[in-house]
Amino acid sequence: MRYTMALWFLPVLLAAYVADIRPEFTQSFVDANRGLDDDAWSAAYSPQMGLLAVGRASGRLELWDARRKDARIALQAHELRTQDITFGPADGIVISRSSSGNVEAGDIVQHENGPKVWDARSGELLHAFREGHWKPGATSATPLRGLYLLASGDELYLYDHARRALAGAPLRLPGDGGVTCLDWDEASGLIVAGTDKGVVLRLRLLRDAAIPRLEIMDRHAPSGRGPRNDMLAVMLLDKGTRLVTVQRSPARAKVLQHDVPPLYRGLQHETVRWNLAGWQREHVYSSSLVGVHQAGFTRGEDWLVLAGVAGGNARMEGKIELLDVRGGVAWLYRANTTHATGVLLPSAREALLLQHGRATRVRYLDQAQSVPWSPPR
Repeated sequence: MRYTMALWFLPVLLAAYVADIRPEFTQSFVDANRGLDDDAWSAAYSPQMGLLAVGRASGRLELWDARRKDARIALQAHELRTQDITFGPADGIVISRSSSGNVEAGDIVQHENGPKVWDARSGELLHAFREGHWKPGATSATPLRGLYLLASGDELYLYDHARRALAGAPLRLPGDGGVTCLDWDEASGLIVAGTDKGVVLRLRLLRDAAIPRLEIMDRHAPSGRGPRNDMLAVMLLDKGTRLVTVQRSPARAKVLQHDVPPLYRGLQHETVRWNLAGWQREHVYSSSLVGVHQAGFTRGEDWLVLAGVAGGNARMEGKIELLDVRGGVAWLYRANTTHATGVLLPSAREALLLQHGRATRVRYLDQAQSVPWSPPR
């Protein structure tokens, strides 16, 4: 039988290995980004691979080997901005996609924005999904080696990398909304998906058949189902027993509607840690941001990166907030654009903040002891 426990969990030592970052790498990255007019829209780092991936506004994808001073591959991956990046360390791959999905609208036909699978070291294109039905959605690895989740709107597909093909039929979620974020936990085998209607689904991947399939365990809508309730990030903790969610908050948007410019209304958020035993709300994190457009994290690191804006009607500034989900402390950094992005490099004890024409290094882990813990609200 193809899908066996022994096959999927063979690379235990590989999964535990964390590549060292060359000391000169981060400064080399900063120097290479100075004056660049192609803004970064996404960035992700794989500790196992020692690989930093950056998605640009032009659709370019950059793969930086953090074990070397200045080793990078630049690929014209998509026709529109590269927004989502996923790693497959055991398979040596990177999966990218554009925020728009493939487009078929009258005379406008763009089939280069769906998911694409790349060899992480050579940059070779291994597979591309160019069918017109691919809509925007999240992408993720899974607890099973070689299987990946590819969302297309409210449909969630399984991609089998060894076969370079989709496995089985998609899981359809028409009442729950389009899948906007995903996370998974190897110890428990749990998968969580967040949607643009504010629903969190707990899933499991059944591997007792020739064709794997996804099954819904339960679903929860913290603020109810509806538009403008988008889940921006879901992050599993403690072997899948706890979950941190970053979600658009209609309630907070209503409170702040007269305090922020119209452009930023509806971007207000709430970050919550849940005990999944009964969906108990354990902690609501304080935030200095009044609007958030992006949330993410580096796997294995208990910090969130929130990119957005702070200020009020008089002046709104781009900011990036780094949030310790264990201690509750947060560090706020200024950005020179309202659509900055950031990425954590835990083994270097640094984060990189990518802005317009520049990148900034911050040593977030060395500041934690000087910041008081934020009590729960």
